[in-house]
Amino acid sequence: MSKTRPPTPTTWISYRQAVRMFLRGATVPTASCIAAVVGTWLSLLNQGSLIFDGRPPWAKLALNYATPFLVASLGYLAARRRSNIERLVTLLRPDAPAAAATTDDI
Repeated sequence: MSKTRPPTPTTWISYRQAVRMFLRGATVPTASCIAAVVGTWLSLLNQGSLIFDGRPPWAKLALNYATPFLVASLGYLAARRRSNIERLVTLLRPDAPAAAATTDDI
């Protein structure tokens, strides 16, 4: 009997839930595309001469891809934090009072 895992939630409240979303791969489709583009650009821009000379600095190249992946993942998770979504829904509701759109809540 295989144990089925519950589906990955689309929003999170606690940091534990955010880490669980990250570890289950919720950020991979978005973050990997961004990391591929940005990482390639950074690698060619900063390490291009070493790459073309046949002496690629593998640790630096790995960081060139890992850094944008982590930043994109954090952005993905920040956009899906339940309190941020609830605030956005309140602001976009047509019958919301004008006072709800103040910058004091941010």
